[in-house]
Amino acid sequence: MDTTFRGVFLTSEKPEATARFYEQVACLPLEKIGAPEQYTYWCLDRDGMQLAIHDAKAFAGYAYPSLAGSNLTHLYFKIADQKAFLTHLENLQIQPEAVDDVVVTVADPDGRKIMFGTA
Repeated sequence: MDTTFRGVFLTSEKPEATARFYEQVACLPLEKIGAPEQYTYWCLDRDGMQLAIHDAKAFAGYAYPSLAGSNLTHLYFKIADQKAFLTHLENLQIQPEAVDDVVVTVADPDGRKIMFGTA
């Protein structure tokens, strides 16, 4: 049996704020899908991979409330230049959680630790 990794779904109690975070910090062009009176979520679908941000309460009973301290989900984004990325964060007034020689870690609005690294 063949499988293909399709994407990552994040749940959030503040999905619009979380979507803005990924748009601004990771420069991902997320699209709002759905209509206000119906189910809505934010999505990026690129080269067969999807990142989607869903409202935790609307997505599924087991996803609400969100567990901000969970370390079960780690997202890693490759960056070309750590110094330029740190300047980008400074311009957005976002303080990194941690910085080492390779990785800059920031928290998204739901408390997930997101890593941006040069490796």
